[in-house]
Amino acid sequence: MVLLARVLSGFAICCVGAAFATLAFATKGQGVGAAYAAFRELVLRLLQGPEGWVWVGGAALASGASASGLWAADRLFVRERRARRSEFAAHGGDANVAEMIAEVRRRVTACLERAEPNVVTAFDEIMRGAISAGASDVHLSPTPDAYRITYRIVGALYEAARLEPRWAQPFSTRIKVLAGLETHVRKKSQDGRLVLRLDGTSIEARVSTLPTEVGERVVLRIVRGSRGVPELASLDFSEQTLKGLTEVLARPQGMLFVTGPVGSGKTTTLYSALKHVVDSRGKMTSVVTLEDPIELELPFATQTQMHTRAGRNFANTLRSVLRQDPNVLMIGEIRDHETADIASQAGLTGHLILTTLHADSAAGPFTRLIDMDIEPFVVASATIGCLSQRLVRTLCKACRKEQAPESAIVQRFAALGSPLPEARYYAPAGCSYCEGEGFTGRAPVTELLIMSPEIRNAVIQCKATNEIFEIARRSGLTSLLEDGLARAVRGDTSLAEVLRVTG
Repeated sequence: MVLLARVLSGFAICCVGAAFATLAFATKGQGVGAAYAAFRELVLRLLQGPEGWVWVGGAALASGASASGLWAADRLFVRERRARRSEFAAHGGDANVAEMIAEVRRRVTACLERAEPNVVTAFDEIMRGAISAGASDVHLSPTPDAYRITYRIVGALYEAARLEPRWAQPFSTRIKVLAGLETHVRKKSQDGRLVLRLDGTSIEARVSTLPTEVGERVVLRIVRGSRGVPELASLDFSEQTLKGLTEVLARPQGMLFVTGPVGSGKTTTLYSALKHVVDSRGKMTSVVTLEDPIELELPFATQTQMHTRAGRNFANTLRSVLRQDPNVLMIGEIRDHETADIASQAGLTGHLILTTLHADSAAGPFTRLIDMDIEPFVVASATIGCLSQRLVRTLCKACRKEQAPESAIVQRFAALGSPLPEARYYAPAGCSYCEGEGFTGRAPVTELLIMSPEIRNAVIQCKATNEIFEIARRSGLTSLLEDGLARAVRGDTSLAEVLRVTG
């Protein structure tokens, strides 16, 4: 819609400019008055015939469409800017992230400073603020001198509140109750999922607890379950990655690994890949997922939640699922030998397996699987591809500023084997649209390794990860750093951000 509005607006501006230029030429530059007189005479002549009304009507229609386009573009721009802070609109309207967090801090403190402190309401305010600020994670971390509550927003951490250490246990207990965890267990880690209803909206979050010397650290990853599964083409992968990934997903069997750190978008990529497979193969494709936890409901798949206490782990559940004749399997993560062994065998016997594995590059899964005592020839035969991805923050197009690279950045790229090409580079500035941050979102940088006979032989020979990576580079693999640099050259992100994520 915005693109259409911009096209119409540009067309109208060009028409007006061309009209005035033509009139100025016709009147030999005799001024605005002469131009107006010529224009009036032209209109009167046109209206004398029926075809003239068509021309005038068309011009009026184009002008109206252009004006509507400008209005729509302005409304959409304002709507997008205010979407993330809708909750705070009722409490003062335009507020940037700092003001939002200050408001959260004030509300949480007010809840706890009452004559009868209310931890339940205080936690609701923490979650309400996280949703309003667009946070992906909420960290509640005990330290010897304070209980820190932080939000992760577009990859960066912001401190939302700093409370007295005595509040660590009440908040931990409240979260455990909501997540169905054992409240009396404080000496071992627990994982769960909570559902909280606030202001008529259901909020879901993955919960992870970690015992420390001064209390339990709790991290909540907010799950926006109401969103739909994005199309693979909409994930903003590079053309090379999208083309290669589409080719890999067309294979009838084998294992595709998606690697990257926590919060790098692996699950979103897997969901989109599953949707692509179903769309390309047909709605009758049997798709089963094994997840811990389920982050998004998929209308085209049978989803199974792992439950360790009930004896439902990846290994034994995968063994049961394979007896039910699925076409495509998604395994949330390969963590142990048994799961890796069953998945590898399934990848050799007619199943397409999509899974994640923690590795630092697209060539990393091979060594990890061999370290899990999976035979190298099985790994080489079962694997069809490995995708490694990270997320970089994207610059705000409304305020980004052109900036020559600093010498330290130039030297760093050169040392990493990717000298900077001649181009216009940009850095963050900050404006009201991006709430002073200079960034407005995140985009993936990727490297995709597709199995070839050379790579397969290297895996069978148990060659080191860096040797396999170099073989893939010679076969056309674009590294994470190179993909990030391409984004910086296009003006999508800054060089410093690329180095922060990939360097």
